[in-house]
This record gives sequence, C-alpha cells and structure tokens, in this order.
Amino acid sequence: MEDLMRNIIYSSIQNFFENENDFFEYTSQTGMTEWNLTHHLCNELSKYIFWLNNELDVAKLNHDNKRPDIIFHRRQTNRFNLLVVEAKKNRRDRHSDINKIKENWMVGRLKYRFGAYINIWGIHEFEAILITRNSKEFEEVKIDENNSKYISPMMIENQFRDNIKKVINEINNDSNHEFLENSLKKKLDNEILKVFSLEEWNIR
Repeated sequence: MEDLMRNIIYSSIQNFFENENDFFEYTSQTGMTEWNLTHHLCNELSKYIFWLNNELDVAKLNHDNKRPDIIFHRRQTNRFNLLVVEAKKNRRDRHSDINKIKENWMVGRLKYRFGAYINIWGIHEFEAILITRNSKEFEEVKIDENNSKYISPMMIENQFRDNIKKVINEINNDSNHEFLENSLKKKLDNEILKVFSLEEWNIR
C-alpha cells in the first residue's frame, strides 16, 4: 500500500498541474490561498481514493480543535482513517507541518495510516513527502518522478466498487474493535490493490 499511496499522491499532483495549469496566474485583485490549493488537491486525490469520504479543514475536537487540511476516512468511525494531508504553497517552507502530521493525526485515537506533506509553489514546482507509521516508528519518503509512477484516472468498474464495499461492510459489522485489525486491513488492501493492477489502469 505504501507504493500505491506514493503513486496516487504523485499522480494527483501531476493532474493538478495538467488541470489547473493557470493556477498561479491571476489578476492583482486575486490572491490564491492554501485553502484554494487544498480544494484542488482534494479533488484530484478523490479520483483515486474513491472508496472513502474526504473532508477539508475539519476540526478534531480531541485535539484542541486543530484542523487537518485534507483527510480521507469514513465518517462516524476511526477504523478507516487512511490519509491526512497538510498542504503548503511556499518555496521556503521547511517542512513545518510534518511534525504536526505525526503528532496530531497519526497517533492516539485517530491513527491515520498515512500522512502527506505537499508543497506546491508553481507549475511543476513541488515537494511531496509520504509519511508512514510502522509500529511506533515513522518513515518519510520523498515523492517524485524517480520513485513514483503516474496512474491515469479512469472509470472504476462496478465490480471493484462492489467488492470493496462488501469488505467495508464486513468490517463495519464487526464492532468489537476501535481500529482496523491486521487481517481485515490486509483483506481490504487486497481488494484495493486489485483495482490498481496493471491490467486495469494505465500506469507509466
């Protein structure tokens, strides 16, 4: 799943450059904010992470109302907390949000499985880092053309949607655990990875 998440984030950034190629060109009466950048990034990410809900700038009440920029999860449960994203549009930013991702969103009662720091300051000018949590350790991997593959967005066959929905419903029906146990996580991962197999997606 780490490779897939890295490819999804890389592909979403490339799609942003393609679909919003005039994002940094505007009149003197307009200033593009990080929130606007976040909106467009979320649109691109959601084309790939289609099996989860996505939210922008929601308040987490147990974290002093801190607000992650983007989250992918399922509402009313923490069992599917997959990805939290902090976005920047500042060339000189020094990874100021990476510790925030680790300390606020990837531990405790939330335990997001992946975090992403995405800094875009111009067309084809970006820095992105994927953060993963293995046991109590965090790993940071830079996302770029050297270690990531582009996945073309396309229509998902209903069969795949139904299979993933079936596994999610199975997990929801097992209410004995607050978080997603490894056996069910592996089962869900397998269904997701089937969607992104080379036979079904145009990967280059």
